[in-house]
Amino acid sequence: MYSCMNVNEGAPARLYRAPSEIRRDMTRISRAIRENEEMLSVHNLLIEMIPEWMDKSPEAWIPELEEILADANDAMDNLRRLKTALEILAEELEDVKCLMKF
Repeated sequence: MYSCMNVNEGAPARLYRAPSEIRRDMTRISRAIRENEEMLSVHNLLIEMIPEWMDKSPEAWIPELEEILADANDAMDNLRRLKTALEILAEELEDVKCLMKF
């Protein structure tokens, strides 16, 4: 979508994406957020690993627990980035909706 220059408001000519494109990107990000949330189920991971760990000494669990924690931290960082991207897309969609009113 093309927006003409508005001299009165000091707005330059701009090219905007269609709302459907923005919503499609928002849907993709929302799906990625759900997938990351599923990966963050540390409780479920621990429950699944208990039978494996029962024969090992507790000291042997530490490296695996540290790996689970590192993966969870990576997933949280990814969620933060996805949330930021989703917020930016929401702002872009609002801009386009406002532009379409004029």
